[in-house]
Amino acid sequence: MKVHGPYTRKDGRKIVIIVENNGTRRTVSYPKWLLETHLGRKLDPNKETVDHIDSNFDNNDLKNLRIMPRDQHSADDTRRVVNLKLNCAWCGKDFERSPRLIRDKAKNNKAGPFCSKACAGKYSRMLQLKLIEKMNPQQHVDSEYYKRKYVQASVDDWEIDFDILDAINF
Repeated sequence: MKVHGPYTRKDGRKIVIIVENNGTRRTVSYPKWLLETHLGRKLDPNKETVDHIDSNFDNNDLKNLRIMPRDQHSADDTRRVVNLKLNCAWCGKDFERSPRLIRDKAKNNKAGPFCSKACAGKYSRMLQLKLIEKMNPQQHVDSEYYKRKYVQASVDDWEIDFDILDAINF
């Protein structure tokens, strides 16, 4: 078996490429490879995942890595997300959405945000009938959790003032 890497992805996380003796290749996250090597076995991809205890993805010390059940890890990530309070662009109703949903729609230059499919549909229909002008795309929104977990982890030696990032619409 040959191991190539670690290589750093665009998002700052590290991966390794493993070439087995039979020629098959697989790309694995660096922390996962470290734990598999330490334990002497492959992790079950359907049941197990690797968690950084301190949430710093650059800290790949074995003392900072633990194996977690995949469903529990996913549930923990979901609980950490704080919904954004928004105002519907069509009906004006106040509602809450996950920052990820808003961010993904903003990256695709979608109009909104809308509180429901019904409001999004009414907007689309009025646009099709040319009764209204196209709305400006949603603004790109990142939650504090997202910024701390991903941005700060990739620049752990820098001092970041998150209020400044908000002011420049990071």
